[in-house]
Amino acid sequence: MITADIIRSREARDLLAALPDKLAAVAHPLLATAFSVSRGDEIQAVCRGPFQAPELVRQLRFVCLPLRLRVGVGIGEIEAGQGSASSWDMNGSAFTRAREALESLGKGTTPRTAVRSGDPLFDEAANALWALMDAIQQRWTPGQWAAVHHYERLGTYEAAGKALGVALQNVQKRCKAASWPAVKQAEQALRRLGEQWGRNSPLHG
Repeated sequence: MITADIIRSREARDLLAALPDKLAAVAHPLLATAFSVSRGDEIQAVCRGPFQAPELVRQLRFVCLPLRLRVGVGIGEIEAGQGSASSWDMNGSAFTRAREALESLGKGTTPRTAVRSGDPLFDEAANALWALMDAIQQRWTPGQWAAVHHYERLGTYEAAGKALGVALQNVQKRCKAASWPAVKQAEQALRRLGEQWGRNSPLHG
């Protein structure tokens, strides 16, 4: 379960109107429900697996730019509304933990991510990795965000450059400046951590 709230700014009101269309662009085979916005400034979606798609948080941040997000990830069960097309019709420990993770971030203006699984050791390791990724991504320029997004999606610097209308060398430079290999490595580590945790610690409500 991924939930996020928007860090309010003067321009947020105008940008919120375009948010539903932007969220519709986030697609992933492990998404059980699409990202949707409700309560004015809260976004959420349900993802299958204990921790198999950490890249979804980064993709969510990209499509919401220039809005900034606090993101809470809750790992647990869905105890009501399972099978619904909307996460807003569901409930369970995954939702409770996502809310706890979000509240742990406080009300600061820095985009950050937190995880709650019910396992303190797992949470400590996952949150440490995400803190490092958040620190890196906070320095990304709009051009670096776009370069990373298109390179990941299209697979080559050349294809990403054509999509962005820039030379492939520029895409490569932007990805390097964004420390993209390190971020990707951290996401892969989070995925392996989730796989191991899922094998050893079955979800409990």
